[in-house]
Amino acid sequence: MTRTTRDTVVAGADPASPASVRLRVAFGLAVVGALLSAAAPLVGVVGEGTAPAFTAWPLLLLLALLPVALAATFLRNHPTVAAGVLAVTAFFAPGRLLVDLQITVDTTYTTRPELFRPTSLTPLTPSTGLWLLVAGHLLVLAAGAVAATSTPSDDGDADQAGTRKFLGLVVTAGALAAIGLFMAPITSTDPLVPTGGPFDAPALAMIGGLLLAAAAPAAGVLAASNPDPENRRGGLLAVAAALAALALPPLVAGLVADGLGVSVGSVLLLLAAVAHAVLANVLGRGAEAADPTEQKAVELPGLRRLHLIAGVLGLLAAAAALGGALSPQLVVPDGLPLPVGYAERLLWPALVAVAVLSAAVIAGRARPAFTVALAALPLAAGSALDAVFAATQIGSVTPGNGIWFTVLSVVLAVAAAVTAALAGALEREETEPPTRSPTPLPTVALVLIGALLALGAFALPVLSAPDFNPVGLLDLRVGSWGLLAGLLAVVAAAGLALVSRPPHAAALLLGAALVTAVRALEHPLTSARAADAAPGPGLWLAVAAVVAFLAGSALSASRR
Repeated sequence: MTRTTRDTVVAGADPASPASVRLRVAFGLAVVGALLSAAAPLVGVVGEGTAPAFTAWPLLLLLALLPVALAATFLRNHPTVAAGVLAVTAFFAPGRLLVDLQITVDTTYTTRPELFRPTSLTPLTPSTGLWLLVAGHLLVLAAGAVAATSTPSDDGDADQAGTRKFLGLVVTAGALAAIGLFMAPITSTDPLVPTGGPFDAPALAMIGGLLLAAAAPAAGVLAASNPDPENRRGGLLAVAAALAALALPPLVAGLVADGLGVSVGSVLLLLAAVAHAVLANVLGRGAEAADPTEQKAVELPGLRRLHLIAGVLGLLAAAAALGGALSPQLVVPDGLPLPVGYAERLLWPALVAVAVLSAAVIAGRARPAFTVALAALPLAAGSALDAVFAATQIGSVTPGNGIWFTVLSVVLAVAAAVTAALAGALEREETEPPTRSPTPLPTVALVLIGALLALGAFALPVLSAPDFNPVGLLDLRVGSWGLLAGLLAVVAAAGLALVSRPPHAAALLLGAALVTAVRALEHPLTSARAADAAPGPGLWLAVAAVVAFLAGSALSASRR
């Protein structure tokens, strides 16, 4: 059954058909819910005349109406797409509902500068606008549930190839959104404006934040897995709109309000929204022309050539990292000894891993492991660059040549990763995948355990000392970006391993183990830089994660 036929079924030749009536009801509920949510900041969600940090209602109105407007563009000609947009939008409603219900419990632990900014420690009382906001979330949730029942399940001969092509990029974008949602939405020098992620919040807000973090990747994968190109496009655009609604209010508050600043989490969330919007266009190309000859295909180099390019770029990245490890990172005045470069020692295991896997990719092997392991270079480079940045705060110390080699290694690593990702997409498009059996439970358990351990390994320090201030995952330091790159690569690899064929899953988990091992090696390679250094909790979590990933890789490799 084609998309046009399915749309006819939903719209119905008779406007009174049950599916058509349900879709109109769902759309009406969504419109009312969006209007109630948009009216909430105008009425005021708390009493005592407390104003928001900035005039936010025009932005909130636009963001509330965006999913409805998106559904309206598809409602007449592609009703199944409109129903999917409403259903995907509803994925985020439970989390947003619980986060906003925290206002009814205690406003002193609520970070919503677009709705109100406390001026004292006295808890604020909920006002009429809060109940409008809650009612809006409930109606959006109801609209999604009703819309889901109006969508037929027969996909017929829809485009199945598009469900596999670029799926890894969708998973990566979803993981990026989840990491952003785990972080604080805003930074603040105002003690009355609380900052912190879901784990720092009370029960209601914590559960709501965790639901939002889970909804982001789940909604993206479900939307991208739809066999119909137009449905994929609509679903991913709905995810992008929902993520933008979560990212933009705190981001704008950090830009325009006094005493507030932009957090890394909001930036990552906005990048994830942009990524989903771009992927919506890429995965929806199949719907642009009924005749494949009418659609201009994107011409890519052959798979063998892409492997060669990615491998060469990887070798160049490893060579640049070698230059960063051997060249001085700092220049000090004459007569002063050059400080020992402990931080750049981490470049050595990273460049060795990338160089070995680059040679394997050139030979046509280990492409998934190579793609993941490339994250070890920004991880190591972030540590080295952070140390250089701290040292150059002294006026007489300037950056050395090594810093430019280090930055070049990161740029080349990104280029190699993009090329390897294109090779993977082309490989999935050209190769007919065999029938896949479900991933065995022992492998699933090992992968999930490894991912959870890796989260702690990158979030907690691997080295502790009385006078040592380690780089934190949530700090706004140069090294934090390296930690984020490593964690994102490891989490994405673990997620893809659960839905990949056994050889690819084994390679992905091997790459995740290598990146986590580089994180663990920070202790033995750099512990001499601090007196009375001791292993931090992140070290043991990293070692345990490496063991779990290697065991999962071995189990995947043993499957036939």
